[in-house]
Amino acid sequence: MVRYDGLSKAEVLCALYNRAKCLGLGVLHYENREMTIEEAEKILKVTTSFDYLKGRVMKVDLSGDESFEERFYDRDNGEGSAQSAVDDYKIEKISPYKL
Repeated sequence: MVRYDGLSKAEVLCALYNRAKCLGLGVLHYENREMTIEEAEKILKVTTSFDYLKGRVMKVDLSGDESFEERFYDRDNGEGSAQSAVDDYKIEKISPYKL
């Protein structure tokens, strides 16, 4: 399980989406730009469970308040990539200036 305490669900969705790969027929819906917090908030008003999102493979359910199961996200995006995306987002949120 990946814990995301300290982040909103919109921030988690952005972190995961922006790190996710485009696979298979997802190329037909792929948008080559990062998701914003505002976009994520609108999407989360409709659903918290994602298979593919705008062509990117997600395979996550963000209905929990503090964590989500990363197994299928990692299967398709690389081992440890869900935790890495969330951790990197937390670091960038604390220190948004790149050295």
